[in-house]
Amino acid sequence: MSTTQMAAALYQLQQLDLEMDRLVSEQQALAISLQSTSLLKKLRAEQSIAQQQLTNGLQAQKEAEWTLDELEQRLKQQEQRLYSGSVTNAKELYALQQEVQHLRAQQARQEEMTLEMMEATETLREAAEQKARAISEAEQSWKLANAAGVARREQLEAKLREMRGKRTELVAALDSELVKRYEGMRKIKQGRVVSKIEQNSCQWCRVILTPSEIQRVRVSPELQTCSNCGRILYYDR
Repeated sequence: MSTTQMAAALYQLQQLDLEMDRLVSEQQALAISLQSTSLLKKLRAEQSIAQQQLTNGLQAQKEAEWTLDELEQRLKQQEQRLYSGSVTNAKELYALQQEVQHLRAQQARQEEMTLEMMEATETLREAAEQKARAISEAEQSWKLANAAGVARREQLEAKLREMRGKRTELVAALDSELVKRYEGMRKIKQGRVVSKIEQNSCQWCRVILTPSEIQRVRVSPELQTCSNCGRILYYDR
């Protein structure tokens, strides 16, 4: 690859990079403009709280149901002992009757508590579902209002994918050291590494080049740089 061809390839790479930078900037600006509205943020925060309350309510309901199950098992066991005739001692029988009565009272209270928990959980479930529906409706409204922006975002993503593929091909055809030099200069030259000679002037800093400088750019076996801004010069024959 001749010096002119190398400069031309770098210039092409630069043009591609500059366009990609522009598209990325547009993409970032679009992302900000497409961010969720304050209403959506508020609804999502409320839905998150409602969902957490439902989770806590379901856990409390399970624990109440487990406690009720344990009481029912204990009551069943003691009632079997009471009515089986296996306990004959009067004092022991009286104590067993008292325990059964106590367990029945506990069971009644626990049933009432469990029912209250179930009703509270159902209320929490309805609240969480209502918040979810509100978010869905708000998101649909947002999508309709921002349809053009969403379509443009998809176009930008597709275009950038295409350009990144082209860039990969361009870089693969260049010497790795040359690419390294280019990438290093991009960081300090605001992405403008290669300067095309236009009307005998450097494209970027506009300094007028002497005839001998232009001649060196055209025939030198090495890449030439602008004496003023230090960018690589490219002469398009």
